[in-house]
Amino acid sequence: MISAVTLVCTIFSQKRTSIHSAAKLMDQFGIFSPAMHVVEYKHTKFQLQNPINSSEFVGNTDDVENAWKKIAYLPDQLVRDEDFPKLQKPSDSLRVTDPKTGEMGYRAGLEVFHQLRCLNLVRMATYPEYFPKLSSDIKDGSGDVRIHLDDCIESLRMSLMCLSDVNVFTFHDKSGFKNPIPDYESHHVCRNFDDIKQWALNNAMPALDV
Repeated sequence: MISAVTLVCTIFSQKRTSIHSAAKLMDQFGIFSPAMHVVEYKHTKFQLQNPINSSEFVGNTDDVENAWKKIAYLPDQLVRDEDFPKLQKPSDSLRVTDPKTGEMGYRAGLEVFHQLRCLNLVRMATYPEYFPKLSSDIKDGSGDVRIHLDDCIESLRMSLMCLSDVNVFTFHDKSGFKNPIPDYESHHVCRNFDDIKQWALNNAMPALDV
């Protein structure tokens, strides 16, 4: 009986840890996010579409643009006054009022959506014929687009090195190819993006007029 109770407690404890281990880890290093307690993990197998351009995020159609808008262009959130010092940010950061509660705090955005917008900008830059204004600004080099694109590349580099994915991929011989082909469809432990996206929508602040 004692063993059974111990087993149940252990399983329950492991489940709670898997849900909130991100918050615990961030706490340990003195890092705060208003979304840290909604992070959950799940087993995910990376699966590339075949052909790759059948992915809803690959290409330059209107459907592809809409798919990117749904995952990258999410609203900002509010950090409460009592939590703001934990961000270790300047005190002159932009303030905002929650239209639902009237509470005042500081405007903040989640990095994942900034990184996805960056990746989308890189994607758009590879289709100069579809985004001629973007291509022209990049070639010109005199506008903000080149700086923004370089900022994005640097931001994504830092994020990838920070996360340092240590999952492995294997290689396989394939007819018609001279060299072995990498198989990137490996298994991962992923944060539940849909939960984070829903939290961002539930806690949305009014859009900035820029």
